Amino acid sequence: MLTSERHAKILNMLKKHRAVTTGEIMEKFNVSPETVRRDFMALEKAGSLCRVHGGAVSVGNMKEFNPFEKRITENDKQKEELSQIAADFIEDGDIIAIDAGSTAVFFANAIKDKFSRLTVVTHSLDVLNILSKQEGIEVILCGGQYMKNENCCHGDLVCDALNNLRVNKAFIFPLSISLGFGLGENSPELARVQKKMISAAKDVYLLADSSKFEKTALYKTGDVRSEYVYITDSAIDNEIASIYYENGFNIITERECKN
Repeated sequence: MLTSERHAKILNMLKKHRAVTTGEIMEKFNVSPETVRRDFMALEKAGSLCRVHGGAVSVGNMKEFNPFEKRITENDKQKEELSQIAADFIEDGDIIAIDAGSTAVFFANAIKDKFSRLTVVTHSLDVLNILSKQEGIEVILCGGQYMKNENCCHGDLVCDALNNLRVNKAFIFPLSISLGFGLGENSPELARVQKKMISAAKDVYLLADSSKFEKTALYKTGDVRSEYVYITDSAIDNEIASIYYENGFNIITERECKN
């Protein structure tokens, strides 16, 4: 097989799965690790992929951003699944921060009847409305400039409040997660609040349905870090999961919970 033909097939695999492993390329094309390394280097130089430990991921795959009203029904089963998984990481008496967005609605509903004592810090009015009426749950709303299309607050007042708070756990809902780009968001205002929430937390949990992995967004919230916990649904592509595991990232799905 010509090198150019193999390169084209590698790119087709990336287009389909958004990630490929070195072992997968070796087996499929019966080539050595050195050949795969040269292939990846050449394709990275051409701007066609991003090399990572154990394989490569796609580049320039922008995650579509839809209005809140549409997102609340997109991948709803996946969001419900990952929210139930994430709720198991909370303990009675915890002080937690919850980000805004459509996933926040599913997450707040997943935890509202599970705890007798919980303190929740949020800038989401959806989270406030769902949890504030629950016995034993204290909600601290970080108020500021109102963002109508996301039903949340943002700006200096929110960030100042988060600067003066410390939480056990932060549950963040990025628009995209990428080994090459990092955590992404469509809005610079929301990205700024996410950064502050991450800084305020001892432990960080990133909740994202499987469609958000190895996608990029307009604004970078921060780097992906191995100490964060990545919670997604069981539909995540095996190639993507393998690359993350290979790079030391802790991805939790329903499959792992059952094992």
